[in-house]
Amino acid sequence: MPSSKASKPETVKAIAAKTAGRLYFLSLDAGSILTSNPDGSDLKTIVQEGRKLPDGIVVDVAGGHIYWTNMGNPKANDGTIYRAGLDGANAENIVPPGATWTPKQLQLDAKNRKLYWSDREGMRVMRSNLDGSKIETLVDTSQGDARPGPNATKWCVGIALDVEGGKVYWTQKGPDNAGLGRIFRANLKLPQGQTPANRQDIEVLYDSLPEPIDLDLDLGNRMMY
Repeated sequence: MPSSKASKPETVKAIAAKTAGRLYFLSLDAGSILTSNPDGSDLKTIVQEGRKLPDGIVVDVAGGHIYWTNMGNPKANDGTIYRAGLDGANAENIVPPGATWTPKQLQLDAKNRKLYWSDREGMRVMRSNLDGSKIETLVDTSQGDARPGPNATKWCVGIALDVEGGKVYWTQKGPDNAGLGRIFRANLKLPQGQTPANRQDIEVLYDSLPEPIDLDLDLGNRMMY
């Protein structure tokens, strides 16, 4: 289930792979992945229909892969993460159903060869190696609630990284346009002796937001979007 209702043109997300000279898109309605030139020409579908609500995408040009999340059915615990070649070939499931509940926005730490994502109904911030191994929970916002979490204020959706600064940022969206959304920050490294559920280094950067979803950082200018 997508985090907000949108008309068909709005259910496509894109990310620029500048060194590859291509845009990569997720089509939520069609369940497919497309690529084009930056001006929209040479549009191609590179992963065909049938994915379960794709939502987050990152491009690792140096590694020759695209990675994307599939939300799946939040009640079924069947969210997944896939990767494929830059041309869409050799698609493979690297984070299987049951390992993450509803994976949303995805980020790449190319330096340390890690993937980071927010797990919405799972109420978690998570990461893994690029092959899907060593899946870890960095932040658990459930406060003891069973998954899938019923409280949207605990839903983690957007995520951004400051690898050099050692920080991860994420959004907890709250109900639609309710003014209960927040943006948080914590260290990439879990403090010694603490757990994802009780870690003490979490900062609330913004609260009372309408419904924060995806997140990005312009580290050069110290700006958040």
